[in-house]
Amino acid sequence: MEPLVVVQIVVAAVQDMLFALAVGALVCSALLGRLDPGCPAASVALGRSRLGALCALGLACGLYLWLEAAVMSGSPFSEAGPVVSAVLTESHFGIAWSVGLAGVVFACLGGTRNSRSARWLAAAGMVVYVAGKAAASHAADAGDFTLREAVHVVHLAATALWAGSVLVAAQVLCRRNDAASATPVQRVAFCTRLSHLATIALGVVIVTGIYNATQNTAPVSAPLLSVLYGRVLTLKLVFVTLAVLLGGYNRMIYLPRLHTTAVGGGAAYRDAQRGFDRLLAVEAVAMLTVLAVAGVLGHTSPSGG
Repeated sequence: MEPLVVVQIVVAAVQDMLFALAVGALVCSALLGRLDPGCPAASVALGRSRLGALCALGLACGLYLWLEAAVMSGSPFSEAGPVVSAVLTESHFGIAWSVGLAGVVFACLGGTRNSRSARWLAAAGMVVYVAGKAAASHAADAGDFTLREAVHVVHLAATALWAGSVLVAAQVLCRRNDAASATPVQRVAFCTRLSHLATIALGVVIVTGIYNATQNTAPVSAPLLSVLYGRVLTLKLVFVTLAVLLGGYNRMIYLPRLHTTAVGGGAAYRDAQRGFDRLLAVEAVAMLTVLAVAGVLGHTSPSGG
């Protein structure tokens, strides 16, 4: 594999992580706004995190475009500048990339505010970004505005929602466990909403992921693991399964303990909260790995090695 392609994969994985962080910050700020309106410090911090992730995502998009121009033209990275305009105006990737960047810019217009209008503005921009990303993927092989591409948009959005909510919530709970303003009841309510949201997102990821797998792996005579795409997909599924098991254990074991001990507080509640937080942190690491592997998968041909 060429060095520039390897760098592309790394940048693509970073883009996925930044987008997930932006989505997670948006979702967690909405949850905190409903459960604890009197905690402006957390809302401001999440607003800044969201905007920071979106700005970094825009820069990563620019770097990826330059890399794509270099790979398409076969020129060195330092000499790809003249090709960028041609890639933007004369290729399908250029159009899809422009749509995605427009979505990032639109999402940034929400700033660091956590008002309902700002969140809706950011969410709308994120949807546009995902649409552009799907249009630049294998899902667009059969053309744009197809069912396959629409399903992939939903899959990418649900994946970012699941991964981002876990990544950001792990940080939020770590900070709020030390905050006097966050009562045990408020923290348990946040964990409960988070668990419900992650479960719904996971269900959508599984359904759309199965559909994508059937579309991307056309009938082959050889076993799935005999091709690179199949091996990378299997690796991704292993870490997805790990994340599902961790989240399921938290939901079935620690979440009920939190509900039964939150009112009284004390050592029992603190032990349950620490257990929940530890598993959530491990799940966050698993989700980062899933996003990294997804970057490789997006640059691997489903039909060959």
